[in-house]
Amino acid sequence: MFGRHHLGRAALVAASTLVATVAFAQPKADPKKPAPAPAPTGTVGAPAPTPAPTPTPVAPVAPAVPTTGTPSTTPETAPESEGSDVDALRQEYLQLRDELFASRARAATIASALYSTRVQVRFGFGSARFWGVGRAVIRLDGASVFDDTAGLVGTDNAVRFDGWIAPGRHLVTLRLETVGKDDDRFTTATESTFVVQAIAGKDLVIDARTSDGGDIAYAWKRGERGTYRIGIDVDVKTTARASGPAAATAKQAARAK
Repeated sequence: MFGRHHLGRAALVAASTLVATVAFAQPKADPKKPAPAPAPTGTVGAPAPTPAPTPTPVAPVAPAVPTTGTPSTTPETAPESEGSDVDALRQEYLQLRDELFASRARAATIASALYSTRVQVRFGFGSARFWGVGRAVIRLDGASVFDDTAGLVGTDNAVRFDGWIAPGRHLVTLRLETVGKDDDRFTTATESTFVVQAIAGKDLVIDARTSDGGDIAYAWKRGERGTYRIGIDVDVKTTARASGPAAATAKQAARAK
């Protein structure tokens, strides 16, 4: 029994000495170097796991420029294409304007050649002191050539229409609407139609004057009585065409056609 106890103690001392020797043989860890990765655990003889791929470094992104704050002092210039488009539109506008002016001049020349009679219509109202003009209309062969709601015919007897017509018979219609200034309950609407004759190569002048000498808008409040005295006077005449550069140009244009 003593022999077994002595033998076991000797074995324990030998094992302790071996452990100390192994521990002393291990290299001292350097605090500046990172600790080695622990050995993988698992079944002996199993393949080692595939290491994860090293991520590719991403270039840093420049910070976005703020939209608020101190404005940039660098002047902004419009793209060259935008300037070219504006210039092209300007050139197109100038071309269209020139064509429009040329078309109007051509239309006037052709009209003077085809419709050889120039007509002027004067229209005035002589009782504007007592009657306000609500509307004045001139129609030539059914087409409206003058329509006034500003009371112009009550101010003077000026030319209200100046144009060209074909030689022959034409219808002129004058319509006048008025309202009493002393009593707006009294109104009138008169319309007259008459015939004129246009002569080739001559100008036609129509001078129409209307009036209302009645007193109903003034007298009705005093005696419940009054009058309308609506009248129209029309003078029609032809005049010789004035010769000059304009007439010569019209004749030349007619011959060229």
